[in-house]
Amino acid sequence: MQSLGPDQSQISCEVAGDPEDPMTVVRARIFEPLGIEITNLLEQQTGSVPPSEWNWSAPAPPRQSEPIECRLVQCERCDAFVALLIFAPEATEPAHFEDCARLMYPEYIHHNLPTWIIGSSLGSVPMELRPADILPVWPQRSPIERLRPDEFTVRTEALAKKHCARGSKNDSVTY
Repeated sequence: MQSLGPDQSQISCEVAGDPEDPMTVVRARIFEPLGIEITNLLEQQTGSVPPSEWNWSAPAPPRQSEPIECRLVQCERCDAFVALLIFAPEATEPAHFEDCARLMYPEYIHHNLPTWIIGSSLGSVPMELRPADILPVWPQRSPIERLRPDEFTVRTEALAKKHCARGSKNDSVTY
């Protein structure tokens, strides 16, 4: 809601996300009825503005965020990329993972590789035993899983081995 001067306000109902991201459509389906209901309740209290006076504007540009570390997992034999890992150490609850997925959508669509968002390691046991919450986002979104490094590494190594029937090597990239 934005003030337009004495006795006038503008209500903007926007959904964050890339228009091509299927989750943007899901968010819009959830929030559109809420935006309409809020607008209707406000109009009941304050009076409505005739449609001829409605002013539509483009959504605000996305805010700049900190770089997000990514790692492309490569086939050791041919160097083709076989997976994308996105590291989100600040992701401590599902909403944080979803926000990271929304921000990184153009990146994982561009690579078109199996992609996971990995939160920080949890607990106080030795690092190699600490699980992390991991959200699979591409090509199919699945629920968050809590896995130890050895449990998750098996998955990426299997992708790399299956690609050319050999091991893998990793290349870190920050976006």
